[in-house]
Amino acid sequence: MQEPSKSFRQSAAGKTDVGRERDHNEDHLLVHRGLGLFIVADGMGGNNAGEVASALAAVSMKNFFEATASTASATYKSADPGAPAPQAQRLVASIKKANGDIFEISSTVKAHRGMGSTIVAAFWPPESGEIHIANVGDSRCYRIRDGKIEQITRDHSLVGDALAWNPNLSEKELALLPKNIISRALGLKDTVDVDVRTEEIRAGDVFLLCSDGLSGMVTDAQMLNIVMQTQRLDEACAMLIKLANEGGGTDNITVLLIRADTDEQRAEKEQSAPAIAVSETDEGDAARE
Repeated sequence: MQEPSKSFRQSAAGKTDVGRERDHNEDHLLVHRGLGLFIVADGMGGNNAGEVASALAAVSMKNFFEATASTASATYKSADPGAPAPQAQRLVASIKKANGDIFEISSTVKAHRGMGSTIVAAFWPPESGEIHIANVGDSRCYRIRDGKIEQITRDHSLVGDALAWNPNLSEKELALLPKNIISRALGLKDTVDVDVRTEEIRAGDVFLLCSDGLSGMVTDAQMLNIVMQTQRLDEACAMLIKLANEGGGTDNITVLLIRADTDEQRAEKEQSAPAIAVSETDEGDAARE
């Protein structure tokens, strides 16, 4: 049975790394426990425009959440019983706002023409027993629960779209398709479709957000094994980055872990591993135990 939502405490940590083959990092990471907002963005575009797009996506979403903090429930309430939860709609609206901001700059600033970004974001409102997950592109969110790992986002890529059309495609058939070709991203058009889902949180759940620099180098089983090895989320992030680099490090690598602890679990972890203090909003490496 799910624990009461008020008993959950958020722990979060994230790390981003340039990898072994790139000369600069176009990924961007944001951890903001005050807003309950967690973002991994993977930028694309020449002349360093990708890092502009990914950073702009995170800043735009953070600003949107700050601006709508007092009006969200009324603004996104829907009479349609099949509509996403109001806070899930708010997350989608923030991503669409980010898409518009990136598209505007891409369309008007020559140096940033053609830039874009994937996004995977989690919104866990403070004191809530639900988490909302949204994505555009091939950055992913996994859930680790009861010793099992499950990818809970769908890749918007050539391979991901093929699997959505026919989930029974074999590994041999999938190998014939080009990898790393995304079918959806922020900033490429003036509008964007956003996938969103709402999940009930259970005590001990870990949500792993990452760019394809991690998921392309590290298997789901390896991710699970590392997260289960340590109670320190910052340590798990570092181990995952190291493993991706050992596997080739062909792309920028970003990972963000969010865990739901009960007060009792939190106390046990704090006794064995002292917390690392960071600011409420942190970019790059971030730990919030």
